Formats: sequence, C-alpha cells, structure tokens
Amino acid sequence: KLIAVSRMTSFKDEDAPAKNLEENESEDELLDPGMPRMTAQTLLQACKASSGYTSTNDVLMLQYKGFRRIENLSPYRNVKSLFLECNGISKIRNLEVLPSLVQLYLQSNCITRIENLDALVNLQVLDLSHNSISKVENLANLVSLTTLKLVGNKITDVEDLRGLEERRSSLKSVDISHNYIEDGDAYLYFWAQALPDVECLYLHHNPCSRSLKDYRRRLVAGLGSLKWLDERPVTEVERVGAKAWSEGGKDAELRAKANFWAAEQEEKDRSFQEYRAYSAAAAGRASDMQRQAAASRESAAAEIKLEMDHTGVLADGWVLLPDTSPTRPAPQTFRHEPLKRQKSLSAKVAAFLQRRRADKPQPTAPVEGSSAKSTSSTQPMQPGDEPSLNPSTPELPTSTVAGSTEKAASSRSDSPTAAPQELLTLDAGPPPDFEWTTFKDGRLGRLTAECRYNFPKAAELFGKEFGFISNDDFVATCRQRYREISRPRFKPPERAEDRTEMARALRQKDSGRAKDAPEPKAAAIKEVEVWRARRAAAGGAFAYDSAAAAAAA
Repeated sequence: KLIAVSRMTSFKDEDAPAKNLEENESEDELLDPGMPRMTAQTLLQACKASSGYTSTNDVLMLQYKGFRRIENLSPYRNVKSLFLECNGISKIRNLEVLPSLVQLYLQSNCITRIENLDALVNLQVLDLSHNSISKVENLANLVSLTTLKLVGNKITDVEDLRGLEERRSSLKSVDISHNYIEDGDAYLYFWAQALPDVECLYLHHNPCSRSLKDYRRRLVAGLGSLKWLDERPVTEVERVGAKAWSEGGKDAELRAKANFWAAEQEEKDRSFQEYRAYSAAAAGRASDMQRQAAASRESAAAEIKLEMDHTGVLADGWVLLPDTSPTRPAPQTFRHEPLKRQKSLSAKVAAFLQRRRADKPQPTAPVEGSSAKSTSSTQPMQPGDEPSLNPSTPELPTSTVAGSTEKAASSRSDSPTAAPQELLTLDAGPPPDFEWTTFKDGRLGRLTAECRYNFPKAAELFGKEFGFISNDDFVATCRQRYREISRPRFKPPERAEDRTEMARALRQKDSGRAKDAPEPKAAAIKEVEVWRARRAAAGGAFAYDSAAAAAAA
C-alpha cells in the first residue's frame, strides 16, 4: 500500500497523457472481446450506411451500435452533429478531436458525470437524457451552449443544479423533467436567480411539481423572457395576468386580462381602419390615374380627328373605327306612375272576377205549392235514368243553367244525373230525419281539414252540400261529431314491437276487403248520387259566404 501511494504522489502534470493511455489499456483488458468497438472499419461502414462520405461528413450516425467507449474519431474533425444515443457508453471522453462539434446526442447511455467537454467551444445542443447523472457541472467552457437536456436522470436536489449558473448568459432551453427533485419553493426561486433570461423550461414530472401552489403563475411572473413552460407556450395575456396576480391577486389578474383583451381589440380595430383608409386612398389614386389617362386619350383623339378633317389624312399610329356604342335610353321615373303591366294585370283580374260572379248560380227560394221533395230525391236513382224536373218549380235562366251544366260536365263527365233546380234549394236547418252516415262523416272530416278547423265555415259548406242552411245548433253538432269520429278506436300498445304487430294484423284483416265486400245499399248510392248532382249544379264546389257569416255573427 505504501508503494502504491508513493507512486501516485510522484505523478506530475506532464505525465497525464501517459496516465490516460494506461487507463485506456487497462479498460481494453476489461472489455469483452466480443463487444462492438469504434474502429476505423466500423466507422467507415457506418458512414456508408447513412449515405455519407468516408471522412468529410457533417453528421455522424453511430446510434444503436452497442459501443462501450468513444474512440478513433480523429479522422472526422469536420463533424458538426454526432449521434451516439442508445449505446452502452459509461464515460464522456476522446471528444477533443472534434472542435467543430455543434450538436452532441448521448441520451440513453450509462453516463454518470458531465466531463471532458472543455474543448467543445462551438457546442450548442447537448442531450444527456436518460442517463445516471446526479449533478450538473463542468459547463463553464461551453460558451455557445444554448440547449441542455437532462430528462430522466438522478438529480434530487436544487443544489445539484448550481452548475447551470455557469452558463446563465447562453442557456435558453433547459429540460430537467422526470427527475427526483423535492425541494418545493426553492425549486421555483432557483430559476429566477440562476437563469433569468431562459426562454424554454421543462420542469414537469418531478415529485414537487404537483404540490407547488400556483406553480405556473409564479414561474411566468418571475421569468420575463419565458416563452414555453412544460408542455404549452406562455402567451402574452398569460404573462400580463401572472404579473398582475403577483402584485394584486386573482382580481388584479382578471382586470389585467380584460384590459389586455380590450387593448388588443382596439389595436385590431385601429389597424383595420388604417387598412380601409389605405385601400380607399389607393383606389382613389387608381381612379384618378384612369380618368387622367382617358382624358389624355380623348384629347389626343380629338386633335387627330380635327387634323384629319382639315387634311383628309389620318395620322400615323391611329385607326378610324366605326361608332358601335349602343345608344342608352333616357332613364325613366317610376316613382309616381303605375306600371302599364300592372294596369293590364289588374284589368284582367277584375274582368275574370266579374265574369265568375256572373256565371255563378244563385240559390232561389222554393215556390208555394211545390213539393218539398222531388221524385228523384225520394226514390233511388238507377244508372241511366234522368232525374225529372218538378213542373211547379220556376226554371232558372238559360245562361245560368247552361253555365252550370257545362261546368258540371267539365268537372265530372261521368256524373250519372243532371242537376235539377230543386237541388239548389236550401232548407232552413237540417231536416228532421237527418242522420250521420259514413259518407257524411267523411265529408265532415274533409271540409274541417280544408277550412283549417273553422267549424262555422265547415258546417255552412256541409249544409250546402246536403241541401240545408247551417245554424248554431248544427255547428255544435258538427263539432261534437268531429270529436267522435277523430277519437281513436282503441288505445295503441306502449311497446313499439306490439304496435308493429298490431299494424301487421290490421293489414292482414283488411286485405281483400274491397273485392269481398257486399254490394252497397241503395240508400248509400242515392246519397252519393244526390250529393254529386247538387255539387255539379253548384258549379263543381260550394263557396263560403263570408258576408252572410259576418252578418249572422
């Protein structure tokens, strides 16, 4: 032991290279002969695999090779980016032969200490993530270093970060996330003291990150140059709010943000107004230039035309064109004069309405001594029979009867009967033997829907179709009858499957009903034929007398 100590103390500074050589030789003896080595041949193959040159490369790709030591890089002095991630390197060494190195990637190795980087004065990016480093040190000579990544190492204390102060003037981005720092508030105060000009900080996933109250506000307020914190950017409104929060609390932060947004909107409005003014000025200048150019062309053309009138010769560079510009009509004023087209349309509409009123038949009162019911209304009508006119009933004017007959023939050419005069005679109120039938129920539902559930109007039209004048009692009767026929016949099941099954059963029940149904009764046939004849006599449809309804109301 005494001999070993005496040998160690006897070393001098000039023997340092020899010492390193002895260490390398001793480590060579410890390396497994089967492990990959960074030999000249291996480096040459790596350059060819990455489509590089043999020695004059800017980028050297040596990741995922299984190297245990950095060596034999002296032929590649011009390399600016060296990729050595995902190897088994345990110590940083032999990089002084790369003075031009700008980017060094050593993540996912077995490095325990930052060392032997003093010669890399041009280094800007140093990535040592996912190693076993427990302290930041030896960064003083890296004067160009701007980005340092120490993700997933073994840093446990803020004091272990003091080495960052050596590069406070150049470091702009620092990533120490996923470490084991538990110092709490000291963790936040450190950054404003050590790196006041840092722009990007990644501090998340440390044990103290979640327990720090207002962690983001305090960092943003203390670092004026911060542009990115953890996983999202630092916006200007966030910076203004954080500074106001540090001075006056939450209320001051809200007021500062509101004022910032108002000022931003005002600036946008001002910029937009300036843009509009600039656009209007540019358009005005362009219009002035166009008018001046047109005026100069017209003046030159007038001079050439005057010269041609005197000399009869057209000057060189000019061509005489015929005047093909269309003559514009004088503008017309329509403010106080009606349009001729509108006058013509109004006259046509008035003539049409007058002609329709003249052709419309008017109901007449029954004549004394005439029978209340004609033979055609008391006996069933057979196909091919003609209803006989009552001789005691006065005849309608020829024009009215002819017009009604023509309209009836045009609307329903297959009507089996002609419309007698008494079909237009209306009794006062429904007859005593009035009964609701299936046909009457259908007509009531149809008229109610057409009149939009206006029951007085629907009752009046219903009465005209069946030969009487409606009254208040009949209106109430129609309303009650409509409620009865529109009420569901049964309560539908609640389940959708049951409703579907019921609909299918009803369809099967109704299938074939039309062809297997019995012959209609004579009374039902007579009712439909009389209704059809009365409708044909009225010109195809009955009109609602709104004036009479208003007077009755």
